[in-house]
Amino acid sequence: MNDIDSGKYIDLSSYPKHPNNNIINSNKPLSQSYHFGSSPNPTNRDFLYSGQLPSTNNNNNNNSSLQQFQYNSEWLDTPDNSPSKPGSNNNSNMSSTIITSKYETPLSKKATAIYITPTSEKVYDIVPSKNDSGLDINSTTASLSSSMISKRDIPTTIKISNWDIFWAMLNDIVGKDKMAKIGQYTLRLLIYYAGQVQTKLSDDVININIINSRYNDSSKKLELLKNFSKHPADFIKILVIFVSSTFKLRFQGMVNGLSTYRQFLRFGKTPFRIHDLAIKFNKNINYKENQLNVNYSGLFNRKTLGQLLSLYYGINDESLLLFKLKFFSNPTFKSIVARHESFAWYSETWFAMYNAIEKLSKLNQQEMDIKIQIQVRNKAKILSRQLLLNNNNNSNNKTAFDMSNSSNNDDLKLLNEIQFKKNNVYLDIYKNLSDLIFNSYTVFKMKLPFDTIQIWMGISASVLSTIKLYRETKKKLIEKELNK
Repeated sequence: MNDIDSGKYIDLSSYPKHPNNNIINSNKPLSQSYHFGSSPNPTNRDFLYSGQLPSTNNNNNNNSSLQQFQYNSEWLDTPDNSPSKPGSNNNSNMSSTIITSKYETPLSKKATAIYITPTSEKVYDIVPSKNDSGLDINSTTASLSSSMISKRDIPTTIKISNWDIFWAMLNDIVGKDKMAKIGQYTLRLLIYYAGQVQTKLSDDVININIINSRYNDSSKKLELLKNFSKHPADFIKILVIFVSSTFKLRFQGMVNGLSTYRQFLRFGKTPFRIHDLAIKFNKNINYKENQLNVNYSGLFNRKTLGQLLSLYYGINDESLLLFKLKFFSNPTFKSIVARHESFAWYSETWFAMYNAIEKLSKLNQQEMDIKIQIQVRNKAKILSRQLLLNNNNNSNNKTAFDMSNSSNNDDLKLLNEIQFKKNNVYLDIYKNLSDLIFNSYTVFKMKLPFDTIQIWMGISASVLSTIKLYRETKKKLIEKELNK
């Protein structure tokens, strides 16, 4: 029996060193435990790597706990060199550096082991627990999901200028309509308040008619400026009335122009809608041998209802534009078309509200399913990592961790996409609510609680629609840059 087998302490200098790391290169079977040290009373710094520390007779050691750690080598040449595999002990090309160690830690109740894979940039911190399984599953679930994501998998942030986004929106028909609607209803609000200010300040002595007749040339206007110091209150009053009247006169025509412009953007869709419905009816209705065959499921569905409502609204909306262009002139027909245009818009809004609520419900269900899958997968990762500690097999577990990393990134992308769609659906719901409030007073001829409620609802609906379009346009531009 030699010195090693008898458990005596030997001089490390008498044994050959590892060429790179100065670790003893031993041919002894790895199932044995060796006592390495430089003196009969070694300290922690006297041990170069791992082994079994001899217990001392110090009284402080009575409170220490034994913990077992398995270290994976960073110097393995191939995946088949894992010492945990049977039959790999006699391989002379590897370093025998994975050895079970037991030592006492009198000053700490917990120790942290770090598992590092040589071909990966990911580090997994493991804080062992005192339970029988050796791992606290609940305490490491949150840290695992974040540590599994490598920095190199995070996409580079691409910044898109707001000018580029608005330019892309203006090059789209929908973007032109939404931004024109914001301008239309904002000007209507300003014109309303300008008229209110003019009405409040005007009286029999000072009003816009008297101002226009009295100060109708430049000399009289100059005289008004000279009298500013004598009558400042009257001067300011005259100036505000004049500015309010001029603002109303100049921008009222612009409001009408924006309304007509938006109708032109919507004009021309009715023939195509009729064509699509005709094709659908032709495919789903067949008349052969004096027998009528109807595909009810393909004909009577929600999509067909939406097409009919769009056609109903388009016919009346385009007819109103033809009245503005003096193509039609019958006032009775105009009142009928205007009335049905309100009914069609109201019906389309309720239909859009129903679709938005149903879409939101489906997105919530998808989000819940993905979160449940993530939680189940995280629990599986914890258990697989526990098996990794008990059976240190680098070649088998590295692939598993890389696959879980990829699945985590895919789940995060899906969750972000669902959240993006949910936010857009919320915008649609609020926009439809604004349209319903706006149009309810027209359809049911209800008395307005205040004069500007329809104007404010129009501004709200247009702003919400523009925000949604802005988000979608920005996303498209980012995806375009990523695909370059």
